Amino acid sequence: MKKMNMKGLAALGLALALAGSTITAAAAETEASAAEEEAGTEEASTEEVSAAAQEEAGTDETSGVSQEENGLTDLAQAFAADLIAGDYDKLKTDYPYVDEMKKAVDSGQLEQSMAPAIAASGELGSIMPAWISDSTVQYTNVQVPCDFSVQPWNMVISFDAQGKIAGIHTGLYKEENAGPVTPEGVKETEMSLKIRDGWELPGTFTQPENQDEYAVVVFVHGSGSSDRNETVGKLKPFQDLAWGLAQQGIASYRYDKISYVYGEELAKDKDFTVYDETVNDAVSAVEMVRSLKGVTKVYVAGHSQGGMMMPAIAEASAPDGCIMMAAPARSFTDTLSRQCEFMESLNQEPTDEDKAAYENTRKEVERLKDWKSLGEDETVMGLYPAYIESILEYDNVKEAENMTMPVLVLQGEEDYQVTMDDYKIWEDGFKDKENWTFKSFPGLTHMFMPGSYENGPADYTGEKHIPENVTDTIADFIQN
Repeated sequence: MKKMNMKGLAALGLALALAGSTITAAAAETEASAAEEEAGTEEASTEEVSAAAQEEAGTDETSGVSQEENGLTDLAQAFAADLIAGDYDKLKTDYPYVDEMKKAVDSGQLEQSMAPAIAASGELGSIMPAWISDSTVQYTNVQVPCDFSVQPWNMVISFDAQGKIAGIHTGLYKEENAGPVTPEGVKETEMSLKIRDGWELPGTFTQPENQDEYAVVVFVHGSGSSDRNETVGKLKPFQDLAWGLAQQGIASYRYDKISYVYGEELAKDKDFTVYDETVNDAVSAVEMVRSLKGVTKVYVAGHSQGGMMMPAIAEASAPDGCIMMAAPARSFTDTLSRQCEFMESLNQEPTDEDKAAYENTRKEVERLKDWKSLGEDETVMGLYPAYIESILEYDNVKEAENMTMPVLVLQGEEDYQVTMDDYKIWEDGFKDKENWTFKSFPGLTHMFMPGSYENGPADYTGEKHIPENVTDTIADFIQN
């Protein structure tokens, strides 16, 4: 999904909500044209501001911001430390910004967007070394991993060609060069997925070694900007499932979500819909793996929003079977409202900022419901009317009546995001159909990992993995 203007503690819960993928408390970003114009205008104080920020970061440079990696990473590291510490007076004076970003800092918009989400992330353990993730002629993105106790995440700081801060958002927690070791008997191959407009999504094909034929599962993310593993902090559910299934003779394909790869472009696309976000790329992935040598059958496993949109995916791609994991059966706005209420109930001593964030979220949900009154340039939670219409007007339970292939519905009984009430709607509606199978798991959360409903997002911390019984259930469904 596009970067959402969801604020505060509610932002943490709602962004984790359908997808469990990331938190996004989006600060102001500039249009490319504005950044280019700013790049050609040197302010007299830029060198002094840059030098002060770099001195604070512990660098030796005194001649202003350079495009060298150590200069930008040190500057980003210092900026992240000051932002997390809440030193907004220092942020206003000690760092160089493009015009639009400067306005956001001076007006308090940055503080309003980030402070509640930072507070909701728990205690800060450490700020890990910053690293450059990508760079173009116009922008360089620096990742600053922030290891919070409740929800670790990366602060992503975009610098323009002059070394000025042009945008800030939060992304998946990832340290530079961090990566797990593939288990024995499992082979992985990098395989990009070609999608619309000549774009490509990086992906991974996982298969059992020394096996020439196999069924393949295509994994489809929930909402939010998610990588191919559907990473939340140190949790990687899609990777767990891919490796576990490969060890049982089943291959899989997972890919970085379109909003994870092309977030900047999509944020400006007024015609972007939930089909562009979730359905179309899943259909392309099914078509691609179906053409690979040795593939006998193709299944689709959709988590959360990926499960919610499964009827549309199934209609367009005709897979051999569908796996719906924690799939919402109620409307998008109902789900958001309930999640906001739940997150608010967890906070026994809300601050005035927290209360304002909750109230703001409730108002935004009401605006979502009244989307027909929006102008074409207006957004709610960062969403244009085209997207809102596409997700609110889609009746997935009704459309699921057309699914004739085998369907497996899975649910964690401790899921506070998509609850057992949703699961019961699916079960009551389709339990009499021979092609539908249902399985819920005691003690598992929205991520299908151990936890408790009452703990909320606190159970998304630390290193956990999907239990074998979940993988076994999926493997049995495919193989029998």
